[in-house]
Amino acid sequence: MSTKRVFVVLGPVLLSAASAFAIPFNVTLNKPATLDGIFGVLRPGSGWDANPVDPPGSIDDGVFRPESTVWNEGSIWWDASVEGSESNTITIDLLGNYAISGIITQADNNDNYMIEYFDPYLGTWQPLGYWPPIGGFGLTTRPNADQVTPLPINFTASAIRLSAFGGDDYFSSSEFQAFGVSVPEPSTILLLGAGLLLVRRRVRSRRR
Repeated sequence: MSTKRVFVVLGPVLLSAASAFAIPFNVTLNKPATLDGIFGVLRPGSGWDANPVDPPGSIDDGVFRPESTVWNEGSIWWDASVEGSESNTITIDLLGNYAISGIITQADNNDNYMIEYFDPYLGTWQPLGYWPPIGGFGLTTRPNADQVTPLPINFTASAIRLSAFGGDDYFSSSEFQAFGVSVPEPSTILLLGAGLLLVRRRVRSRRR
């Protein structure tokens, strides 16, 4: 059985076993976050105040802003019309592999917010989807304003990357939370798979 086959066969089994006996928790809480691009700079004549950009760690500190807070107050914000800000990203390193079962985002209401995740078993970034614009004003929590109930969704990740597009090019995000449970490292799956293959071969040799 090939290495790829081991991942395909054993991966879902171990993920199911891990999640069956664990209680989901906020796996993003206070994890390292990095900003890529130019943040906190406005186009000339924008009419908005250039408020300070919150530090990277505020994206997953577990604190939501009051609903309808001005988009660039107490948030990580950028103006995508400014050179160097067109493709800004916020990346959260989960420091491990997690089976995610729900997500919550607080961001400006009238833009699209993209979510990608790094799949530890495929070793590549994968698109999860995006939050579309919603009604209201300023910082608004998705999927709803109770700031508690996550959107049910299932994926396995070791990192999460946030970005934005569309809308008015004034983008901001103040909080991201993902709920899930820890799952085995790929190397653990390979080791277990190798052991199972060895047992299988020995059983076959005895039958002969």
